[in-house]
Amino acid sequence: MKRIYYFTGTGNSMRAARVIAKALGDTEIVSMRMDPKDVPATDCDVIGFIYPVYHWTMPAPAVSFVEQLEINPDAYIFVVAMPSFICGIACERLAQILENKGAVINYGDLVNSVANYAIVYPPFPSPKLRVPKTEKKLKRIAEEIASGKEKAYPRASSFIKRRRDKVMVPYLELQKYADNPFTISKDCVSCGICSKVCPCDNIQLIEGRPAFQHHCANCMACVVSCPKRAIGYEIKQGDRALLNAMSSKTPLVKVMGLPKKRKLYRNPYINTADLIKNRE
Repeated sequence: MKRIYYFTGTGNSMRAARVIAKALGDTEIVSMRMDPKDVPATDCDVIGFIYPVYHWTMPAPAVSFVEQLEINPDAYIFVVAMPSFICGIACERLAQILENKGAVINYGDLVNSVANYAIVYPPFPSPKLRVPKTEKKLKRIAEEIASGKEKAYPRASSFIKRRRDKVMVPYLELQKYADNPFTISKDCVSCGICSKVCPCDNIQLIEGRPAFQHHCANCMACVVSCPKRAIGYEIKQGDRALLNAMSSKTPLVKVMGLPKKRKLYRNPYINTADLIKNRE
């Protein structure tokens, strides 16, 4: 049995899972939204993990999923991390988790994708330029994995590790407040799409209005999928902790917001219906 586990917000990792699964043949792709107890990999001889890179590491929901997942330690295991630019310790974090399970990564690589932190900046580099390069690399990676190639996973340099501690760790401390500044405008039609696409199950509809539950990964799935662009982001309506964090250690907090005209990004091979199915 071959199985790929993926975590996705705006579709990049889902697309990668599909491309690699097609090359492998007869491969099941499983969202990390699932309960890991329901989708063990104990009978798998090929196991893949695909996820974006947040704060230069593996997304917290993906960490939690893999930590609880039962696997076959003798399987051929691969990882594909999908950062915008810096992979950091994203693959090393997975390796640590797997080591505790008596397993090792046989193949690892990264695929640079479009940066989509919409509450800070518009998509970059240009999707028209980045996506074709991403697709080309994905096909090459898929062929290598299908052939059973062995390849060391990407590791962060000592410089990047030091910079991550200084640059990214302060933001991690603010993560529990990250969804407080989300706003819902009068344009909301209570369709519930934001709740359905959220990979962290962080949004509930209460009396027809989206309510954020404070375990947000800031993946932007809700923002890019809202058919009315009714979701905004305004820190002055958010938590005092974020206002107090506007310091030299967290400079991005100063510019967090979501202008009405800001361009948004979702992987062009993935649609809203796909992200909704990501629940399954």
